[in-house]
Parts: sequence; structure tokens; C-alpha cells
Amino acid sequence: MLDVNRAAYPGVPLDFPVTAVHSALAGAQPKISIVEEAGKFYALGTSPTEVIKAFEVCADLVEQMIPYCQCKLVAFDGDHDATVHAVLQSLVAKQWCTAERSIWIMRTTTQRLEWHLRNDTLPD
Repeated sequence: MLDVNRAAYPGVPLDFPVTAVHSALAGAQPKISIVEEAGKFYALGTSPTEVIKAFEVCADLVEQMIPYCQCKLVAFDGDHDATVHAVLQSLVAKQWCTAERSIWIMRTTTQRLEWHLRNDTLPD
């Protein structure tokens, strides 16, 4: 995770991952991928507009994951840890967002569901 000024992201929780998008630019000269917003330069994926939009998408996914995890719980005989592990694997594989944000989605989902997980169920 980048060391960022969290005040630049109003409405985004402090634990929401701000992750840069890696990119490659063609040509012989060295280049960096940045975006300018309000007179400041940000690595791709870390501008306030991009982070706020990503948070809104991830927050919506949390809302969708709550009933989904409740339904999947039956398939795992009521085992919260197994359910979360399987859903996280599926979420990461879909690549709807970064792995760090997928973990945030699942951590937030389980908090909302008030599921108590083993310490090793979700990576740090």
C-alpha cells in the first residue's frame, strides 16, 4: 500500500487500500504513468477521483456479498472460515478489483455479518 494523505479521499475509510495500477509505456525513453488532478500528480489508480470511485464499487460489492455469503454458508455446513476462504478465492479470480481490495471487501462483509473468523482466514 502507498503512503498517502488520507485527507485527499473524503468519505473513504482509513482501512480501504489505496493501490497503484501498474502500467508499461512503449518507447526507448524512460517514462512514468501518472495522472494529474487538481494540480497534483498521482500514480495511476491513486487520484482522489479514482480511489473514491473504487471505494464506491467495493462498498457496493460488500452489499452484494452479504446475502451471497449467507447463501454459500449452507454449502459449507455453516463453516464461516471455509465460506469466506472460498468466496475470497472466487472474488480474486474474477479480478473485479485488486487482491487487496478483495480482501477488504471480505473483511468488511464478515464484520457486517458479525462472523468471527480464525486469524489466518483472511490475509493481512
